[in-house]
Amino acid sequence: MNPEIQINYSKYKVMILGAGLGTRLSSIANGLPKVMMPIAYKLPLLEHTIRLFKNQGFNQFIVNLHYSPEKITSYFGDGSRLGVSISYSDETNLLLNTAGAIKKAVSSLSDTFLLAYGDIVHFTDFRPILKFHQDRDSMLTVILNRSDNLQNVDIAEIDPENNQIIKWHFRPHDIHELNSKLFANSGLYVISKKVLDFIPPNISKNLDSEIIPALLGSGKKLYGFVPPIGTLDIGSPERYELAKQWYFEQNQKIN
Repeated sequence: MNPEIQINYSKYKVMILGAGLGTRLSSIANGLPKVMMPIAYKLPLLEHTIRLFKNQGFNQFIVNLHYSPEKITSYFGDGSRLGVSISYSDETNLLLNTAGAIKKAVSSLSDTFLLAYGDIVHFTDFRPILKFHQDRDSMLTVILNRSDNLQNVDIAEIDPENNQIIKWHFRPHDIHELNSKLFANSGLYVISKKVLDFIPPNISKNLDSEIIPALLGSGKKLYGFVPPIGTLDIGSPERYELAKQWYFEQNQKIN
């Protein structure tokens, strides 16, 4: 892809996983889905995430739903208030996990699409990652970071020469320290729609512990990309408070 060519980022769909139960946050969530927890300026995390993608030129979104779906749909509607288009994938009757979710939404996805865990606070610029993904003809590119929470994340082992993933350590694992080859999964991806051929329909499947190992086992080329700014999850009350402070600090630096 020639970097001088103007890229139409609006053709790439962004799927945000918003169906998580958030059981560890139940004591402070007051019935809100995780993605609706306020992060800054009294706005929910999902709005910050959508605005970040929109500012990069992406404007078509799919959000999967399970827990209290009306609290998401009534707030965002079709996305027009934010100047974007939002559609929903309903999993209220059957929670399909990460891979099952993208399989269910297959008819709405672009040939190359972006996937984001909805409970991730990040400032990731996906535009250079898309170029990286396409230049390498990658089937799936995982955005990686230097997490401080290793036992709660999967670990990619990469070839430092070209960033190809050579091994995937999914939880539980015994890795307690990262190095020049080991990086943590951030919960952000660029994915070729061909990946969906490896996911059976209407079955709960996990992208990280089932599909990625299967792709590597079949010899598919997967890559890791390490952006300059990492990510934080809001998986527990403690992590939530940490993420709010980190988001505010990073936002101050950028603005």
